[in-house]
Amino acid sequence: MATQHSKPDDSSPSEKSNPSKAKLDTSPTGVVKLAMPSLRLFHTADRQPFARIWIKGHWETYPIRSSLFADWLSGLCYHRHGVAPAQRTVSAAISVLASDAVFANDEKQIYVRVASCDGAIYVDLANSSWEAVRITADGWEIVPHTPVIFWRPPGMQALPRPERGGAITELRQFLNLENEDQWILYVGWLLGALQPKGPFPLLILQGVHGSAKSTNTRVLRSLLDPNEAAIRSEPGTTRDLMISAKNSRCLAFDNLSFLSSSLCDALCRLSTGGGFSTRALYTDDGEKIFQGTRPVILNGIDLGIERADLLDRAICVWPPLIGEGARETEAQFWARFEVVCPRILGNLFDIVSCTLRRLPGVRPCKLPRMADFATAVSAAEPALGWRQGTFLEAYARNRESTSALALEASPLVQPILRIAEHGCWQGTATELLGQLIAEQLNDQIGMTRAYPRSPRQLSQELRRLVPNLRQLGINVEFSRAPGPNSERVITIFKAGDARDAATQPA
Repeated sequence: MATQHSKPDDSSPSEKSNPSKAKLDTSPTGVVKLAMPSLRLFHTADRQPFARIWIKGHWETYPIRSSLFADWLSGLCYHRHGVAPAQRTVSAAISVLASDAVFANDEKQIYVRVASCDGAIYVDLANSSWEAVRITADGWEIVPHTPVIFWRPPGMQALPRPERGGAITELRQFLNLENEDQWILYVGWLLGALQPKGPFPLLILQGVHGSAKSTNTRVLRSLLDPNEAAIRSEPGTTRDLMISAKNSRCLAFDNLSFLSSSLCDALCRLSTGGGFSTRALYTDDGEKIFQGTRPVILNGIDLGIERADLLDRAICVWPPLIGEGARETEAQFWARFEVVCPRILGNLFDIVSCTLRRLPGVRPCKLPRMADFATAVSAAEPALGWRQGTFLEAYARNRESTSALALEASPLVQPILRIAEHGCWQGTATELLGQLIAEQLNDQIGMTRAYPRSPRQLSQELRRLVPNLRQLGINVEFSRAPGPNSERVITIFKAGDARDAATQPA
């Protein structure tokens, strides 16, 4: 079923109904009848029941099967009739309302913090008035109602009300920067993260103790998606990551030392788009699904990332060590930040408005990976006072650094380079693994943890390295040999070499 946007409804439901002043009907049916005039029911694509509640002159959105909704229902009964319903009555009423939301009402899309509709971007301020910022090509404004439905998961905190007249450069004093490229990359990542759809490059901060990696992470997230747990420990499983992504617009993980292969795969999907599914708890065949992308920040002294496909989706920054004389207390730092944060946020929305205005006409000559992200930031350069191409140049330099990191981390690179030096090589993954192992034994190099232990693993690792090896002038191709056996064949050759000169290994 196609998703639908809700339309703002400024009129109070209480104006359309006259709740009975009679004694409360304590049955579940009576509680449902009492609640319905104040509700707008709907369900999401995964058939989760939600309710919009008219409270203090605005609509608020809650999952029907949540403690907050149950508390509201109990409070409604008490304030209308002075009677608190039994817990079993509330539970039964919630079951009726949930069924009505799923089977008798429309499907609608819900959003966390950022959404788009009719060419405008909406940013939920998550304040008590349920206000949002509407950004268009003509500017931005704070609005009391939106044509999209925002949901506020537990832990979400309010953004400050943005103010006009500020400058994004006021943010610079709160970030530990080594050079101008790092500033350009941080600002570019922030602008990309405010786009309603991905892809979103992973922002990876690595550095020694005392380089303000965690503080940089908190500052960036506070401008996008403040949360009670601003930075968190590494998710234990892909399911944990999926739950975090479903309940936050921006994810930030602190002080990591190693990323498992499964977590790397999940982060890649979260960066460029993909689905997560897991079995629902306490069910045999129930399934929970998350489909989408999220901006993610990772930090650590040395994350030990060896996966080329993950680094290819990343912006890597190495903050410098802060000198003893340059430090200040947390209280002083955040007090200064709170003063200028509304102005920084207001100018950030000005810059996003420039992106919307210029994006249809921006066509960079050479697009990198994460092309949509790079194009959006390039469109904002006039509002930032940058000359055309400033961001793409800094991004290209950073990608060269991350590519070199991937090449240094992989034990396959040097053996592959040596093989290519002897001309075009062709053979199966089994034959290639045998040759690599033989070369390592001859060189008296022990097997490392990351070294492929099977032909299949070797093929997987090699596929991830293909773009990085191409930068070194080495091409790797995968094909099937002619004939009835149709073996999978790997061909390795230097750029410009003739592939028909390939020789089978003895």
